[in-house]
Amino acid sequence: MPYYTEEEIAIHNSHDDCWVSVFDNVFDLTQLIADNRGDLSRPLEKAAGQNISHWFDAATGEVKTHIDPERNIRLPYCPEGRFIHIAPADAREWDTSFEKPWWRDEQYIVGKVRANSSSAA
Repeated sequence: MPYYTEEEIAIHNSHDDCWVSVFDNVFDLTQLIADNRGDLSRPLEKAAGQNISHWFDAATGEVKTHIDPERNIRLPYCPEGRFIHIAPADAREWDTSFEKPWWRDEQYIVGKVRANSSSAA
């Protein structure tokens, strides 16, 4: 599997060429976004070319959660807004036609993150 620096990942920073990194994996979400354009794609489009590991729990690899103070229930913590494959607060409105969420689906992984040699100085 190829390795990419943060600079190489950052080049892929638009809705029609969208890469993100999560922990050590580099994801190409271009086709996912093309297939799901709309409100749920916008947070990913905005994050294109960036490391979004802070959206995920390092221990579980899943999206971070928080307790909603108004409803007193655990919900996904999405600082940029709910994104593709994140359930809404009312799960009756959720499309579950996908087998696994994109961050668990190896088809989207195009490589690994390589430490920048310039940051080692």
